[in-house]
Amino acid sequence: MTTVDVESLIGARLDESTALARAVELALARAAAGRLPFAALVVRDGVVLGGGVNTLLDDHDPSGHGEVAAVRDATRRLGTADLSGAVVYANCEPCAICRLVAAAAGIREIVYAADKALVAASVDPDPDTTARLIDAVTQVLPGIARAGRTGADAAAPFRLYEQVTAR
Repeated sequence: MTTVDVESLIGARLDESTALARAVELALARAAAGRLPFAALVVRDGVVLGGGVNTLLDDHDPSGHGEVAAVRDATRRLGTADLSGAVVYANCEPCAICRLVAAAAGIREIVYAADKALVAASVDPDPDTTARLIDAVTQVLPGIARAGRTGADAAAPFRLYEQVTAR
């Protein structure tokens, strides 16, 4: 795998499978650095508008999620908070915060590679609360997130994170 970064993806044309694979690659790079393995891209009409990675531990910011960072990046680059018609491609099923931020920006949907069940306790110390919050948001935004298909190993970032942080 070659190292991919957000900047190199801006303006690229990607289909769903490739966008998900790039999000997984971004998350793998974070895991290799011992950082939380979450990443996302914002894409509209097949063109990457922005991207982001989880910086919660780096910035001590509970809103520093990959999807939120991707939405912030896209809105900054476009000079508007309206991302209507765009799709977020994330390496993992989005939490409640990410679903709400995406909806507030007009994101059509979040497509993810890995189910939240793959997230280890070292990454999410309270999966029951996370699941309850997702369920609550899903009542209000029932179609905001769905699983996508990619040839990438969606669990790889989480396995690598476990290995790196266990040292």
